[in-house]
Amino acid sequence: MRLGTLLLLTFYGFTAGAQQAAVMDVLNATAWVQTSVEYRASALQAYRSAGQSLPKALKDRNWTAALEQTGKFRKLPPAIIVDVDETVLDNTPGQARFLLEGNGRYDRNIWMSWTEEKRAKAVPGAVKFLSDAAARGVTVFYVTNRVPQEAAATEANLKAEGFPWKGAAAGGLGDVLLLAGEKPEWTSDKSARRAAVAAHYRVIFLCGDDLNDFFSACLKPAERTAKAAEHETWWGERWIILPNPMYGSWEDALFDYDRKLSGAVVQEKKLKALRRE
Repeated sequence: MRLGTLLLLTFYGFTAGAQQAAVMDVLNATAWVQTSVEYRASALQAYRSAGQSLPKALKDRNWTAALEQTGKFRKLPPAIIVDVDETVLDNTPGQARFLLEGNGRYDRNIWMSWTEEKRAKAVPGAVKFLSDAAARGVTVFYVTNRVPQEAAATEANLKAEGFPWKGAAAGGLGDVLLLAGEKPEWTSDKSARRAAVAAHYRVIFLCGDDLNDFFSACLKPAERTAKAAEHETWWGERWIILPNPMYGSWEDALFDYDRKLSGAVVQEKKLKALRRE
């Protein structure tokens, strides 16, 4: 056994291996989102920051938040693109089920059962910000990596929580829910869907919990940092990011997006990524 893995297992007090350590990763993160005042404050802060920028974003016709926005867009109607999971809908009960009913890792059957229940609650601050924007003529698009089988349940859940909804969108986009796989070019990389919206709307905000909600982020950690820094002034103004320590491309980047690695190897790579100074 390598020293890093041994230290990790000692830290957690487990003898059964890295799987238990992985469970503790998810447990701590999920408990923080569900129970901490700090999480709620972070979410409220994010959406209030967006609300403060809204008047300026509507007035300045040169304002766009989408790197995919090209050509003449000054006269296009305004739109906001938001992610769904952990951005406007809180799925921590689903995360808890991964822990209580599974092995702590993502389980498609558990996830599909959760989303079908349509019981996710709104992330603090999300409904107010998006409703205020919609009242001022802004169309809200929900760009999510949920799949078409989840469309009806997702729409019902969003409506039940009070999120603004338009049943028809310009440019042949259909409704405002844009799912992964809905069209051949709509992969888990959201760039094509952002571009589809930007062709017909001036995108004034992007809201998400993952770098993929802002630009193509399947990059090494240093490359992700550098690319995010290129638009550093946009964070909190045009790019609104929500806290999510439970999962995301930040974690995948630490082990080169190889999801076939064992739990022990994943934990070892996380240890190597830590800085002592």
